Amino acid sequence: MGNLMVLEATLQDSLRGILGDAAAVLVVFGAVFSLLNCFLGYRLVKLWSALCGFAVGWVAAFAVSMHFLANAGVSAVIGIAAGLLLGGIAFFLYKAGVFVLCVFLVFFLCVGLIPIQWLAIVLGLALGIAVGVLAMKFMREVLIFTTAISGGMNAANALLPVFGLQNAAAALIVGLALAVLGIVVQWKTTAKA
Repeated sequence: MGNLMVLEATLQDSLRGILGDAAAVLVVFGAVFSLLNCFLGYRLVKLWSALCGFAVGWVAAFAVSMHFLANAGVSAVIGIAAGLLLGGIAFFLYKAGVFVLCVFLVFFLCVGLIPIQWLAIVLGLALGIAVGVLAMKFMREVLIFTTAISGGMNAANALLPVFGLQNAAAALIVGLALAVLGIVVQWKTTAKA
C-alpha cells in the first residue's frame, strides 16, 4: 500500500511538471502570436484568416458530430476535415476570411476584457460582426486597428504575469501602448490599397 502511494505521488509530481512546462510553452506561443498580430497583422491576414477558419470549422464540426456520434475519435477527424475546408475557404476567399478574422479577434478581445461572461459573449459577437462588416468597406484600416489592438492587449496579458505583474490597470496600459505602437508600425509599413 505504501509503495502504491509513493508511486501515485511521483506520478502526480511528474504530471504537474509536464503541465507546468506545457503552460510555459503556451504562454510563449501566445505572446509570440500576439506580438506578430500586433505588429504584422495586416501582412499576415491570410494566414490568420485561414487559422481562424480552421478553428471555427473544427470546433463547430466536432461539437455537432459529438452530439450525433458520441465518438471523440471520429468527431475529431470530422472536425479536422471541416476545419481544413473552412480554413481553405477563408484563405482563398479573402473577404470571407477577413470577416471571420475580425469576428474572431473582437470576440476574444471582449471575452478577455469583460468579466461578466454572458455580456462578454453577446457584446463580443455583436461587435465582432459589426467590425467584420465595417472591414468590408475599410479593409486596411479596420484590419490594422483590429490586429494591433487585439495583439497588444493579448501580448500584455501573456507577458506581464511572466514579470510578476498581475495588475489589470498595468495590463491595460501596456496593452494600449503596444496597440498604438502596432498601429503606427503597420500603418507605416503597409501600402494603402
